[in-house]
Amino acid sequence: MLYLIRHTSVDVPAGVCYGQSDVAPAPSYEEEKEEIKKVIAGIKFIKIFSSPLNRCKKLAADIAPVGTGIEYDKRLMELDFGQWEMQPWNDISKTERAQIWFADFVNVKCPGGESYGDLLNRVENFIKELKEQYSGKEDVLVIAHGGVIRAFHALLNDIAPEKAFELKVHHGEIFSLSF
Repeated sequence: MLYLIRHTSVDVPAGVCYGQSDVAPAPSYEEEKEEIKKVIAGIKFIKIFSSPLNRCKKLAADIAPVGTGIEYDKRLMELDFGQWEMQPWNDISKTERAQIWFADFVNVKCPGGESYGDLLNRVENFIKELKEQYSGKEDVLVIAHGGVIRAFHALLNDIAPEKAFELKVHHGEIFSLSF
């Protein structure tokens, strides 16, 4: 079984785009981490993969059972929003470039960043390797971001990329999928 966990809440004001910015966990981190640990208690992970961004990396290190290897993989990083990183979404959404991106986020790149299609390609490559190495084996845990988890769902459940964002992915939420 494949388990996916979105990182805990972050110390960023609501409404700010933070994609690949390496932001810190929110002050609620300890409580959120303990809730996650309760839910996954008893699951014996053969391997843990994590985005190398600190909000995921810290969670991976803090919840990994003793002796479980953690591998940090850049393909699990959130969408690169480029010039929009750390800008308020209200300001971004008023621009013509944002309107073009919102109309076709799968194919259109953020200014100086990537498209959702780029992220899907990264995750698809990761899933291919994951299947080759761990399919039919014990449980695997991936700690990542909302956009990445939606990509897993889209790719493993044959959902159109444009529909991926219909899935709500809350901070600290845990999903399980067959792969």
